[in-house]
Amino acid sequence: MSSEKETDGVLAPYRVLDLSDEKGHLCGKVLGDLGADVIKIEPLMGDAVRYRGPFYRDQVDSDNGLQWWAFNTSKRGVTLDIESREGQDTLRRLAAGADILIESFPPGHMEQLGLGYEALSEINPRLIVVSVTHFGQTGPYRDYKGSDLVDTAMGGIMYIAGDRDRPPVRMSVPQAYLAASLHAAAGAMIALWERRDSGRGQHVDVSVQATLPNYLIAEIPFWEYEHKLLQRAGPSRAISKHMISTIHPCKDGHVAILIIGGPLGKLLRPLAKWMKEEGMSRDLMDVPWEALDLVKYEQADIDAWESALKAFFMKHTRAELLRGAVERHIPLAPGYTIPDLIGYEQLAHRRFWVDVEHREIPARMTYPGEPLKLSHAPWRIRRRAPLLGEHNDEVLQELSGSGVAARNKTPVNSKNSTNPANSTDSADSRKSIERKSRLPLEGIVVADFTRVLIGPLLGKYLADFGATVVRVESRLALDQHRVTVPYKGEPNLNRSGIFPLLNSSKLSLGLNLSNPRGVEVAKRLISRCDVVLENFVPGMMERWGLGFEDLLKIKPGVVMFRHSTQGQSGPYSKHPGFGWNVNALVGVNHITGWPDREAVGPCVVYPDYNPAFLGVATILAALDHSRRTGQGQCIDVAQLEANLPMLSLAVLDYVANGRVAGRCGNKSPWAAPHNAYPCLGDDRWCAIAVESQRDWESLCGVMENPAWTKDPRFSTVGARKRNEEEMDCLMAAWTTGLEAEDVMTRLQAAGVSAGVVESGQDLLERDPQLKHRGHFLWLEQPDMGRALHQGWTVSLSRTPYDVRLAPTFGEHTEYVCTRMLGISDEEFVDLLGEGVVEAP
Repeated sequence: MSSEKETDGVLAPYRVLDLSDEKGHLCGKVLGDLGADVIKIEPLMGDAVRYRGPFYRDQVDSDNGLQWWAFNTSKRGVTLDIESREGQDTLRRLAAGADILIESFPPGHMEQLGLGYEALSEINPRLIVVSVTHFGQTGPYRDYKGSDLVDTAMGGIMYIAGDRDRPPVRMSVPQAYLAASLHAAAGAMIALWERRDSGRGQHVDVSVQATLPNYLIAEIPFWEYEHKLLQRAGPSRAISKHMISTIHPCKDGHVAILIIGGPLGKLLRPLAKWMKEEGMSRDLMDVPWEALDLVKYEQADIDAWESALKAFFMKHTRAELLRGAVERHIPLAPGYTIPDLIGYEQLAHRRFWVDVEHREIPARMTYPGEPLKLSHAPWRIRRRAPLLGEHNDEVLQELSGSGVAARNKTPVNSKNSTNPANSTDSADSRKSIERKSRLPLEGIVVADFTRVLIGPLLGKYLADFGATVVRVESRLALDQHRVTVPYKGEPNLNRSGIFPLLNSSKLSLGLNLSNPRGVEVAKRLISRCDVVLENFVPGMMERWGLGFEDLLKIKPGVVMFRHSTQGQSGPYSKHPGFGWNVNALVGVNHITGWPDREAVGPCVVYPDYNPAFLGVATILAALDHSRRTGQGQCIDVAQLEANLPMLSLAVLDYVANGRVAGRCGNKSPWAAPHNAYPCLGDDRWCAIAVESQRDWESLCGVMENPAWTKDPRFSTVGARKRNEEEMDCLMAAWTTGLEAEDVMTRLQAAGVSAGVVESGQDLLERDPQLKHRGHFLWLEQPDMGRALHQGWTVSLSRTPYDVRLAPTFGEHTEYVCTRMLGISDEEFVDLLGEGVVEAP
């Protein structure tokens, strides 16, 4: 086994070349913070982000850009003119010794320079090239110009966010590129894992636009199964036939809690008791929270309950409500800002915030720390972002020696070939899954004990790329998404439209963990697994004898992914919560909406998704480390912590300049026009982002240069920013008479970033780029018939993903027990009769 030091990081043997712009910066940071040697390659004048504010203490300098600092830690930096022959030769020499190259140039640009994947793979057949672009490498929109605003609009998550009487709105701290970077890191690690078997690299194509529909798993099915478009409703969201608020005002701000039915409704009983203790709304005690079927109630009932909640919350501060929620295990969270989070007791206990030294200033800056806590070879910031050209001499000296090429001698096939679940026998017995070819994660076996969203989505990601994922579930504690609207047909356990979107390509094992014999079956499963996923309340797995230390005795080298709202340790570790709670806690509610109105939040449960996407790269890195060292890993995932790196820019701006990020609608500090504008039809909009004077002139030309565009008030970006509201009204007067698609195509033809604000119907039926990528697909699900499934933004050139059927409840119980675990037919019948295992 390897003698690597824990301080090296799980990706210590690997080298990454990062040529990306802001679309890929976080991808390189993720790999660098995990231990890879990341070399950031910039143009001679530096990455454009260096010159974009905010700056440290507002001092404009190429080395002071806070966005540069935020997403380029743990990298060395060199400058290189890859347009020149000498620069191209240097890049080829660097690529010869690299494992991964990240780039985000427009499609075809690297090929024109002789530096595309095919050319570089001739130099280094093991090289993995990750390309992050707005719309992908191929398809009708591949050459469209994008931006955070336009990509967010065309990805669907803007359409449902905001107030009904105003345009759809994005989060005021841009997120689209960061989301794409998480998938880019996942794609890089999937390809790296596959390379262990094949010895070959491949091209990983990541589309920013196609990243975003994966945040709409709970929303898109409403169009598919009910032909219902979810629309903007401020802080409320559609649940069943109702509009239910997720954000409620309190004495000093807001809190997040949602009236929800099904198995999770019981969590609201303690709140009703608390209110009764204070002499408020005894009527809420009469609501059958433990078995609440919202379909049986009218909107007036919901409004009455929410009115009672508001009266109660307005008597209390956020701190009082949080303390009470923690004591009573109520899924309620305060609406926080960045200053609140930096002083938050739970994060302090877990030592989340880290100080990074910037000697050249000199200063120590507070950064978000580990988004996921690894028990060995931890994730950490290894150095601050590089100064311009800081490591030119160092890297060139290495290039002149033998050190660069030597780094690429990693093992080819280190997989555990003795695991029975790795055999091809499993393919023959999975009735609902037909494999087309070898998939990149075949051979990895996963026990998935998770429910609701983050864990199942993570398991789906691994399964769609080939891992054998055994979903462990029970009728005694049903997953919310087996019994959640919308259904296809009459409701039953196998007809929820959301469930297939979270559980494709898996096996289903019905298992009662409250029975000691059920725990023994779980241990037998774990003994054959490489990865265990769980998201129970911290301490539950230990009570079953399935904690991490227990698992190491069962399967040394196992990787355990443990997700909870606030982590496995700390004073608030057992506080229950869901995505709508963490929207408030992490601060994304506060930064979504309009400055003259209360927060509306992003509408989607945004914090539910990022830990899953980040988890793919982290799990595969931990598995790679385990194969080299024999060392297992416990990955402690606090949903709060895993989302804070997405707000790193806001954190640094507060630490450096005292500015607190807030709501600014769709405005940009450096672009105007920059908004969503109304078009012909009901609730039709087109997002337009004019980011340069050339863009402005092109826009004016498309509009046929109306007189107002020649007004000095709109002649420069600064002037347009000062008169932005009037300009937006004039822009809307033009767009209102046109179809949204017409505005988009006209402006894109002129080189201006513009895109339809897409609804669920647009995503599923109208968007030609998503159709080209095969992003949505329909499979014949048992009990459902034709059912909607969703693919991934990550497209691998040699070993793409393959979405297969989601399991019906307990569909594979007999197969898993008898074929994978070696349980005899007699014992299986006995377990079934005792209710230890559960069949369909």
